[in-house]
Amino acid sequence: MVQQLLDELRSGDDQSIEVFHVNSRLSKEVDDIASASLRKLGLLLGYCLKAVWLRLRHGVNHFYYVPAPGLRNAVYRDWIVMLLCRPFFLRIIYHYQAAGVGDWLETGAYAWERWVSRLLLGRPALSIVLGDYYHEDAAKLAPRKIVTVPNCASDPCPDYADKLQVTQQARAKALGQALSGGGPLATFHVLYLSLCYRDKGLFDAVDAVAELNGRLQARHLSARVQLDVAGRFYLAGEESEFNERLGQADLNDDHGPLVVYHGFADEAKKRELLAQADAFVLASYYEFEAHPVSLIEAMAHGLPIVVTRWRILPELFPAGYEGLVDTKSPGQIADRLDGFLGRTDEAGLRDQFLRHFTRRAFGEKIRAALLALENE
Repeated sequence: MVQQLLDELRSGDDQSIEVFHVNSRLSKEVDDIASASLRKLGLLLGYCLKAVWLRLRHGVNHFYYVPAPGLRNAVYRDWIVMLLCRPFFLRIIYHYQAAGVGDWLETGAYAWERWVSRLLLGRPALSIVLGDYYHEDAAKLAPRKIVTVPNCASDPCPDYADKLQVTQQARAKALGQALSGGGPLATFHVLYLSLCYRDKGLFDAVDAVAELNGRLQARHLSARVQLDVAGRFYLAGEESEFNERLGQADLNDDHGPLVVYHGFADEAKKRELLAQADAFVLASYYEFEAHPVSLIEAMAHGLPIVVTRWRILPELFPAGYEGLVDTKSPGQIADRLDGFLGRTDEAGLRDQFLRHFTRRAFGEKIRAALLALENE
């Protein structure tokens, strides 16, 4: 998302905001995030020195920073950054891409950690959050102003109405015929595209697909539901549990497996999976869930989506959206998917994407929020 911000601020005729970027990546892999090491400390000190040099060399007044979630080691990282960099800059801008630091300060931090955090991290000029839900969390550090700027994605299918929508409607029609007993076997593809992790709802999605296929078989219908899973596993134990679950009888029928694992999906594979999907599922109750870009991409592809009533997730959808479910509720997921069989994007999720989650909308909101600082 930082790269998209850089691209938007540097593109077009409006060059009123000059941007200098320090690529401060510390973690090599997902399982390396929030771990502490001397290697990371050395990198961090180097990044801070570069930021200070840019301040002195180019007169940069504003320090834009992506804060940590509510993880102790990551918060300590932020302490170091602000201790070294903050004295040199006129204004501090936080752009939260993960949630929980405010809650951690209230419930998980020691008294001395709260004191240090508020001293070093508190009172930024601006906090940018991904949704209104996170205003309360950001407010724990007493920013002067909080604004909401949702994540975004480039439109992956600008010719959607002429190509992909036509294909989706044809698949929905074929499935409808199979459900009515008037057509050959049809498969309804549900896509899970995220970190493979229990708290992201992976196992709930698997159980839901098993339950829904059991319902279809009990009704003697020539239709089946296949869950396509793409992503890396966070825990080796959960990967073993997942593989064992896939071998069980309720996830296999005469036509093959009902859950297919595709591994990590690069950009080309991701586009392929999204194009062949009939629905999308993210039944997350992940503690640090923020604003999954995969949901935006699913919207852009006009996919019906099943998503949990968890933190920010409901506010991404139109009012009264029918695809919302409670957390840890495979039966509800099965119900929603059952209701989506033979249907396409009747809720207007692609229109929701075009109105709120394009790069243009993101760029306009970010630019307005940053320029407003100059008028204070």
